[in-house]
Amino acid sequence: MTFSERKLGKIGMRRLAGVAVSVLIVGAAIAAYRPSHDVGYVEIKTVPVAAFTRAAFYLDAAKLAPIRNGSAILRERVGTLKLEGEGFSGTLAPLCDIVVAKNRITTVTVSVLDRPPRCQCRYRGTDARGQHACVS
Repeated sequence: MTFSERKLGKIGMRRLAGVAVSVLIVGAAIAAYRPSHDVGYVEIKTVPVAAFTRAAFYLDAAKLAPIRNGSAILRERVGTLKLEGEGFSGTLAPLCDIVVAKNRITTVTVSVLDRPPRCQCRYRGTDARGQHACVS
């Protein structure tokens, strides 16, 4: 075996070791950041339907992107979330509390013509306990 063949062998082993370490790091990152299985879905509809909703909505103090074509579907953690709307002076006005159930869709229809805006909620799925999906 010549000197150049031994050198190429060392370089190949280093590359192989580097690739193996990279695969382990990426695999660990994927396993560590896997989302929880306790998630549900919230569908927010606005009435009347418009290309863009000018009203700003907040879900648990996080501002939502403008709702396009009157509907948006969000993946959220299980629990009770607070839907708020931005008032005239920039203050947040509570609209309703939304109960998010595991692997279910809670539909919230917000009438933006009313002042203040009003929520109406509907829950898709079977709920043996008979809980309300939304509290206005």
